[in-house]
Amino acid sequence: MIEPRPSAPASPSSPLQIRRGQKHHDRGVEYSRADRWTKALHEFEEAVRCAPDQPRFHYGHGIALSRFDRFEEAIEAFQRELAMTPDHPPTLAEIGACHARLGRRREGIPYLRKALTLFGGMPNHQFNLGLALLSEGKPLEAIVAFDRALAFDPAYINAYRLRGLAHAINGNQQRSVQDLHAAVALDSKNYQTMLVLGTQLGKNEREREAGMLFEMAAKVAPDIALPQYFFAHFLISHHHCEMGLKHVDRAIELEPRSGEYHALRAFGLLGQGRIDESVTSYRRAGELDPGNADIAGGLLFTLQHKTGVTKKDLLDAHKRWAALYRPREPKDRFAFANDPDPGRRPRLGLVSADMHRHAVTYLVLRAFEQLGALGYEIFCYKTDRKRQDDEFSDRYKAVAASWRDVSDLDDGQLAALIAEQGVDVLFDLSGHTHGCRLTLFAQRAAPVQLSWAGYVGTIGLDTYDGLIADPVEAPPCDDEYYVEPIIRLPDCYVCYQPPLRAPDVGPLPFLESGTFTFGCFNRPAKLNAEVARAWARILERVPNGRILLVYGGLQESTTQESVYQMLEKGGLSRERVELIGESDQQKLLQAYVERVDLALDPFPYSGGVTTLEAMWMGVPVVTMVGETFAGRHSATHLSAAGLAHFCTYSVDDYVELAVDWAEHPQELASLRLRLREQVASSPLNDAVRFGNNLSAALMGLWKDWCDQRAVTRGGG
Repeated sequence: MIEPRPSAPASPSSPLQIRRGQKHHDRGVEYSRADRWTKALHEFEEAVRCAPDQPRFHYGHGIALSRFDRFEEAIEAFQRELAMTPDHPPTLAEIGACHARLGRRREGIPYLRKALTLFGGMPNHQFNLGLALLSEGKPLEAIVAFDRALAFDPAYINAYRLRGLAHAINGNQQRSVQDLHAAVALDSKNYQTMLVLGTQLGKNEREREAGMLFEMAAKVAPDIALPQYFFAHFLISHHHCEMGLKHVDRAIELEPRSGEYHALRAFGLLGQGRIDESVTSYRRAGELDPGNADIAGGLLFTLQHKTGVTKKDLLDAHKRWAALYRPREPKDRFAFANDPDPGRRPRLGLVSADMHRHAVTYLVLRAFEQLGALGYEIFCYKTDRKRQDDEFSDRYKAVAASWRDVSDLDDGQLAALIAEQGVDVLFDLSGHTHGCRLTLFAQRAAPVQLSWAGYVGTIGLDTYDGLIADPVEAPPCDDEYYVEPIIRLPDCYVCYQPPLRAPDVGPLPFLESGTFTFGCFNRPAKLNAEVARAWARILERVPNGRILLVYGGLQESTTQESVYQMLEKGGLSRERVELIGESDQQKLLQAYVERVDLALDPFPYSGGVTTLEAMWMGVPVVTMVGETFAGRHSATHLSAAGLAHFCTYSVDDYVELAVDWAEHPQELASLRLRLREQVASSPLNDAVRFGNNLSAALMGLWKDWCDQRAVTRGGG
């Protein structure tokens, strides 16, 4: 227990003595800031002599004494300060530091601990505590102290050095090397070392520290493009598009002919919903680096959002990408050693980065659980270790015969694992999205390969044996616009997982507020001037109407401004639009309860899970059915839920339907109260029915493979 040492009773200082002491103290502070410590010590001594009963004077005196290594005298001065202010964190910390400098680290630790408990924001004293703990043979406790020091000061070189030593003592050589490299990078201002180390930290799930290193690299090398690009990539990948675009624009200014820099700019623009600019940047990147398959692939997802893009445009773009992408000729699909017994259930493999709380999981998990109940063996291959496992991951694990994080396996190693586990049907649940393993599917890793739910249309590779859809999502007349055969399930192509903790639906908000609110919770990239024109026409006829847009990226000022400007191009006044930056599912669902009367679907890229969630919260969605796969998500979900009458096929009909429902709030209120039960009892939510449909399709595909293999092998 720490007790301040009692000081001899002193008569109270007079007001004149206090004023004189304050003048000396203030001069001491000025001299200390100018690093003139001899004069500072004299002034602090005079302050204490004039008014020894005043707080802060003894603290300043102790600091000055410490600068001349007069640590015993400094401790006495600090103890006198504690007698007046017992819980003053800086004083406690300085006593601990003085004891440490005198070699009495064990005696100093309690003072440092108490100081940092009272106020942790002192990185130098966190470091002192870590040093003392390390000297006392407590490396794990020391690491915690160094972690805190670096949290407040990511450029604290000695904290990296000492934490590296602590990790080495504790037997963690990898982290030790990383910390020592960080110290070298910071000490030498070597931005290249910072980038290398930051990349290593990112791979090892130390995202925050990686970001700090990228930021420091950008700061120490403001006139070099590469560190600006790395930091921009980090920011944009973590949904900080506004700042990320500033850094990538700087990189392009320094190196205007880098295709990768223009591609990153395109990705950032996509995040802000600036689709035309994004497409322009991707095309410029392709001109600069025409052989880069990754750049060609980045354009594909953006094109899905662009007004006026046709099914043929999309098919041609995907084929161009595939011609660049395929690394070599794929393995013959009949060269696998799998048992060709058409009567057995095929083994299923799932390749995805999204087997956690994610939109894809909401669409496929219940189906795989049902297939597991039917006796299918399921093997899960997680492709991105940075994605944290959660309660949904646990459900995949519960149904799986094997769950493997394959982030560190190359395509050859992963293909060997899939073969070893005897997978017959391999599902790609990512497509052209983050964490995909398209090179694996391009070289063929299983007898039957399927694309499902992770992407919006054709992949572009002929190594897929099917794309799972339904007659609404991909009508038979559209087969020519897909490289893959379409596997059409009879009711719907996904099985919905409703929110686990959804609030009650509640009454129609309009009945209480008198304001009719149209909601759209889709990402800004799905908005465009054509949508804005339709919404403006709706609000012209609904005078008490407003638009509410909610999405996680809308908290950034430049993203908000780009959305407002795009809406205004369509004639929609920003005064009638509210933007809210929110991504928490519970808050989104509550917004439907409190604010939204009717949802408006964007086009040409319609809502998916957003439409399902809206219906679950009693809010129907007005959609205009598009030509592309991405434009028909809402149509298939609404049709499966018995709301096909909310599907329109022209902008005029879209506007008319929205206005008509706004003019019939009582009917809308009645539908709201029964809609969740309607969705719950529909094919969308019938896991048994869906599982049986999917199982029938899989058995048919497996039988086809077995039969064709028998023909190619002459019956053997």
